[in-house]
This record gives sequence, structure tokens and C-alpha cells, in this order.
Amino acid sequence: MKVWDGFIRGYHWLQVMLLVACWWTAEEGEMEWHMSLAACLVALWVTRLVWGVLGSSNARFSHFVQGPQAVTHFARCLLVGKGVPRHAGHNPLGALMVVALLLLIALQWISGLFATDEIFTEGPLASWVSADTATWLTQWHHLNFNLITGLVVLHIAAVVLHQWRGEPLVQAMVTGKRDDLRDVQAPVLVPAWRAWGVFLLLWAVSYYLIVAG
Repeated sequence: MKVWDGFIRGYHWLQVMLLVACWWTAEEGEMEWHMSLAACLVALWVTRLVWGVLGSSNARFSHFVQGPQAVTHFARCLLVGKGVPRHAGHNPLGALMVVALLLLIALQWISGLFATDEIFTEGPLASWVSADTATWLTQWHHLNFNLITGLVVLHIAAVVLHQWRGEPLVQAMVTGKRDDLRDVQAPVLVPAWRAWGVFLLLWAVSYYLIVAG
């Protein structure tokens, strides 16, 4: 069964690479590259929001974000190891991880717009706030990345657990297909080129506003 469109798969792996590259360029003091990569991350993030409304059925927030009762039920089944429902997309706990990562990544790039090292580099909006506020947002920019790292570790642990239970989540995020689903309705997938077109347009705009502008 084809469960993931090309954009969701590309988004997943590209986001990983961009987060690692942003961290590395910041550590090495390559701030021009850091800001260029951040502009790409912003475009990718916004495109994911658009795809969460207009994209494939299982990529839409209305499809996979569920209420506390569904989350509690899934977690209980997972703990006892019985009756765990399988999904052709994000399960209720995975949905919480998606939302949490999106929120933290938003805080990361928003705080980065105002961040400053007080010597050579500052975000494009740093002059819009006071020095104290810019310093506070810079500190939050560093702290928030640690929170993102913590969520990523938790996400990897959850994927390992599901792989151990016989759910090929990693393979599905590479090939887009799963062969372990029974009695699960296949999602309606939207051509990925539409999302990539939006991404390229937003990338050009964000690069101009954050880097070139």
C-alpha cells in the first residue's frame, strides 16, 4: 500500500538534514550559511503547513491530529502490547510528535530572526527589539534547539519500538509503501510536485527576506 507521498518523505529527510546543517554552521561560526539554510527551513516549514490543509489525506492535520481519548487509548494499547491499531499514516502519539516538532521549529526560526551575537551577526529583525530582548531571544534560540534535540531522540526511540513490533516505519518513509497493513483504508495521495512548487516559491521569498534583503 502506498502510504506517503513524495513531499512528506522528502520533507522528513530534508528537515533532518537542515536541522543538522543549521547546528553545524552555527557551531563553526558560518553564519551566512546558517541563515541561508534557515531560510530553506522556513520555506519547508510553511509548505508543510500548506500541505497539512491541502495535501494528501493522511498528511492533513484534520486526519491525524486526534483528541485526548484517542491518544490515551492508543498509548494504553501500546503499553500492554495488545490491540494496537495500525494506521496508514501518523498514529495518535505520532501526531503529537509532529505538532510538537512543528511548534518548536517555528519558535527556533522566529527567535533566530531576532538573535544576535552582539559582534558580527544578527538576525534580520534584531534591530526591531531592544538589546535585552534580542539577548533573551538569542538565549532561547540556543535552549530551544536542545528541546528539539530531545524530541528527536524520543522520536527515534518510538520508531525503534514500532520497528521492533513489526511496523516498517523507516522503510515506509523511504519507499512510501507498507506491506503490513490489513483492513486499513489506503490514503488518497496528492501529486508531490504541487508541494515542491510551493516550497521553491517560498524558498525564494524567504531567502530574499532573510538573507538577501
